[in-house]
Amino acid sequence: MKKDIEKLIYFLPIPVFLITLCIGSYHIPIAKVIDLMLYKISGYTFFHSVIDTNSLNVLLEIRLPRVILSMLVGASLSVSGTSFQAVLKNPIVEPYTLGLSSGAAFGAALALSFLNIPVQISAFIFAIMGVAICYMAAMKDGDTSVVSLVLSGVVISALFTALLSILQIMIDPLKLQGLVYWIMGSLHTSSWEKVASVLPYMVIGFLLTYVFRWKLNILALGGRDSVILGVNPKKYKMLYILAATLLAAAAVSVSGIISLVGLMIPRVLRILFGPDNRKLIPLSFCLGASYLAIVDCFSRNLFSFEIPIGIFTTILGAPYFIVLIRRSKAGVWQ
Repeated sequence: MKKDIEKLIYFLPIPVFLITLCIGSYHIPIAKVIDLMLYKISGYTFFHSVIDTNSLNVLLEIRLPRVILSMLVGASLSVSGTSFQAVLKNPIVEPYTLGLSSGAAFGAALALSFLNIPVQISAFIFAIMGVAICYMAAMKDGDTSVVSLVLSGVVISALFTALLSILQIMIDPLKLQGLVYWIMGSLHTSSWEKVASVLPYMVIGFLLTYVFRWKLNILALGGRDSVILGVNPKKYKMLYILAATLLAAAAVSVSGIISLVGLMIPRVLRILFGPDNRKLIPLSFCLGASYLAIVDCFSRNLFSFEIPIGIFTTILGAPYFIVLIRRSKAGVWQ
């Protein structure tokens, strides 16, 4: 049964990708979607002999970059959450609860509004600051508890949210509406330029987490056992924290704050498949990509107007987060 579910999760991004390309105010049948992409790649078609120019433009310039970006962001947040939970041995940490998302959002907004530096670099710098402050504030006697990390994350998020509010006061009024909408978590401005701007950072983050994913299992044994098995715990903890931060910061720089994806997906996978990070990292990539693409499809099609995707993920994730908090108080992480 588990093998079948595992295969399904690996296969899921393909149908999700094709179906979400079809759905929108301008419906494109799946056969036409396949034909249009074949035509763009090879110049040939399979189902239709005549190419619909309007459908081609909608698909290539609007739908395709948005669906690709939603899947990249979902995969990044999910893999980031899986890495943080494994490294910190904490079931309720993820980019949002660690203050990372708020820090990255502030850095990105600062770059968009005032600084003449790449958005992703500014987001990464402030995301690292958020994680570092949160972790140091929560540490006591060389260890961190579940509750102290969450409380520290709440404080850091509140701090960066306050700084974002100051930015909103100072920013050009013509840019204000777009900034506020982006902070809520939105992919409505998706474009090929945004895909290209974050892809290198995400590829680096994915490669680092995937190549060294087996070392996460050794780190889970504890510092002394890790050293005996030839793994430097400080070195690889730092490597994974940097890789996870890079993934989350890149995602936030193009989507704003999309919360609790990195909490729900890793936890569901851990329940289904256990703590083996060699499986969890690639599975979280596939399930996170599929999940956010589906949620984004709902956010842009459920009503006659588009709702920021961050609102949907918070509504879906908040009850789950409360359940995890209650279980964590009882010392349960299974």
